[in-house]
Amino acid sequence: MTGRPRDPAVDDAIRQATLQLIEEQGYKGVSMEGIAARSGVSKQAIYRRYAGKGEVILDALATFAKTRLPTPDTGDLREDLLALLEETFAGQRGINGVLNRALAAEALQDESFTALLNERLISHRRDAVREILGHARERGEVSHPSDDLLIDLVFGPMWYALLLDTSKLTDAYAAALTDAVVAVARTP
Repeated sequence: MTGRPRDPAVDDAIRQATLQLIEEQGYKGVSMEGIAARSGVSKQAIYRRYAGKGEVILDALATFAKTRLPTPDTGDLREDLLALLEETFAGQRGINGVLNRALAAEALQDESFTALLNERLISHRRDAVREILGHARERGEVSHPSDDLLIDLVFGPMWYALLLDTSKLTDAYAAALTDAVVAVARTP
């Protein structure tokens, strides 16, 4: 017997309460007690779903990324990467940036959380770029042999800016980064 199925409405209430509290109080001000009070869900029910607030925040951000950051497919590598980076940077300039910085800090202190972060969020965003590159490769726009290197070139500068200088995360920077990645993608 596996027990009762999870109620998606409860999951949504927890995610929404978490996002609201982070916007109001920042990462440090969020607690499991606060999430429970705001969501109307018992702490016990939250702990049945998540080991701690890092996992709650990760779930909220991963759900956002899956539902609101689609993989562009315009038929042009540059346009696809630019759309992905502009949308990603826009999110990073707001609450998503706060969440990602908090998750990175948590990951630095807990290897099991790092694995969970990679599984639930990072790998999905990398897969989105891998899909863009795959379509572009089929169209003859990519000759570089390593998708992983190209994906690192897409996200490495973003994480650097996110952690150290968020003012860089502009549409102009997204365009410059896109042009650099496209240039490398076209080299054998």
